[in-house]
Amino acid sequence: MPTERFHLAGAEILVGADVEETVRIAAGQFAALTRKIAAEGRAVNVALSGGNTPRPLFQALAADPFAGLIPWDSLQFFWGDERNVPPGSPDSNYSMARELLLSKVPVPQANIHRIPTGNGTAIEAADLYERTLRELVPRSGGLPRFDYNLLGLGLNGHTASLFPGRPSLHEQQRLVVADHVDQVNSWRVTLTPPVLNNAAQITFFVLGEEKADAVKKVLEGSRDHERIPAQLIAPRDGTLTWILDSAAASQLTRA
Repeated sequence: MPTERFHLAGAEILVGADVEETVRIAAGQFAALTRKIAAEGRAVNVALSGGNTPRPLFQALAADPFAGLIPWDSLQFFWGDERNVPPGSPDSNYSMARELLLSKVPVPQANIHRIPTGNGTAIEAADLYERTLRELVPRSGGLPRFDYNLLGLGLNGHTASLFPGRPSLHEQQRLVVADHVDQVNSWRVTLTPPVLNNAAQITFFVLGEEKADAVKKVLEGSRDHERIPAQLIAPRDGTLTWILDSAAASQLTRA
């Protein structure tokens, strides 16, 4: 159980006392959601995030008790964004998830759909991944609908690879775009805001005191998604949950 539960800016906020408890909250949410959907006889379409924050979550999902609770053969794995690197690169979001989670659980290889970076340009990878989403992910309202979309938060307010001031923040037609992000001097491939916001469950998972200021700006700051892209995330027909440790939630206003 979370130490705190409250609502803010249209989102449910769950706060764990420390990293370990926060990881358990996130892993429990994932396990319960996937079991419910699989029990209905449906595939569970999941979009994972990258970066360092989800590492302990992936490790928890790969270990007992959660590994034994999750219907792995019903899960279809996708990614919200990727760096333009080969799949074996230590900078690859796919590689991190494979190392910590997917190689340790009985998920069929055919159920893993990485963003195909590494063999061509980021633009080509975005085009190929858009085709994959159109072919494999069920649609709702004309867009792919993920059952679960895991997101992180950068210190500058970015999420997925939607960075401040970039044209990708305004994309309404494409499902996936490539963008050269000057702030990190690299090409990224990312799902666009309409696709991210079409998920049934969107979960931000954020840890650490260094993220507290960014969390407060997203949830309580003036609305300016050009400067704080994570403010764009508002599901049009779904649930938004922020799972934070006490350090990341330390600046939030409680009712």
